[in-house]
Amino acid sequence: MELTKAFLLKKFREYYSNADLYTPKEFESREWAFVPLESFPEFVMHRHIAFSSDLELKAYVISNVPAHAYYSSAYYDNPSAEMDRKGWKGADLIFDIDADHLPRRSLKAAKLEVLKLIRILTDDFGVDEKNIEIVFSGHRGYHVHIYDERFKGLESAERREIVDYLTLNSLKNPKSRQMRRVAKCMARYIANAIKDNRIDRLLQNYDERRRQRIISILKANLRKIAEGDFSSIPKELFERAYNLCKSRLAVYVDPPVTADIKRLIRLPNSLHGKTGLRVTLISLDELENFDPLKDAVVFGEERVKVRILKRIRLRMMEEEFKLHPGKDKVPEYLAVFLICRGVVLYGH
Repeated sequence: MELTKAFLLKKFREYYSNADLYTPKEFESREWAFVPLESFPEFVMHRHIAFSSDLELKAYVISNVPAHAYYSSAYYDNPSAEMDRKGWKGADLIFDIDADHLPRRSLKAAKLEVLKLIRILTDDFGVDEKNIEIVFSGHRGYHVHIYDERFKGLESAERREIVDYLTLNSLKNPKSRQMRRVAKCMARYIANAIKDNRIDRLLQNYDERRRQRIISILKANLRKIAEGDFSSIPKELFERAYNLCKSRLAVYVDPPVTADIKRLIRLPNSLHGKTGLRVTLISLDELENFDPLKDAVVFGEERVKVRILKRIRLRMMEEEFKLHPGKDKVPEYLAVFLICRGVVLYGH
């Protein structure tokens, strides 16, 4: 393991020596935190750190090569102090979309959630696209940063209300744009169910006469349903239609991340210690074609000796790899990735 750690330290230090580190605005007011690679594979965080310049940040990272690097979404008077003495001044609005938390667990599905989120933020909240940053987390998802003064001073409860709006966990405002989207979706669902005769199965708990009566009422009230008046919908049908439309229209963000006004978030252009991939800033135009196992890879193709601990099959840098337990030589980028994943060791 010491040989493996030494290899990772060498490669990560080489990367950080040449990398342009991202510096968020007002970075002197941010708390910084790092998990040193020296403690690999343990996760030991050093936090309550502050920097006065980007050169100071660079020097620290090269001297203390991190497996993980973070900065606070919050702005503080004294960012290096303990939490109760920092002096909170506000925080960016942050959203985390993790593929592992989605109904369809894939990075492609996560991209669609990011697009859905940005559409609602711009249309419903009036956020300017230039104040939105999209960041590939380096692992299984995306972070969306909102730099908008209107949100900076919001407390946790108010940020949770934004999450409730996005996730459709509240029916408090039936006239909101999100609920209008749901209402239109429900009206279409019911109209289509009537058209293709699925409605009989959906209303199977009623006798034929009652069922026909309900269908007639629904037909007459489709416009009202689309406008948010659900009073004509039987309870069972309402729950089915609402839950279906909610699953389609809700944005699957991680609520605790958005509600946390002192959140530590991954530093763009740093490396993720569980993958060796770069935490990558992505423009909205780049998102659709972004391939993490190509576009976030930073290491080269030189062949590296490794000892493989389990069967592995994956696609990386547009190449298929099928590896079996034992000794082998693989490209450097793959060696780093698999070492970080804990499935190979460096050297023979």
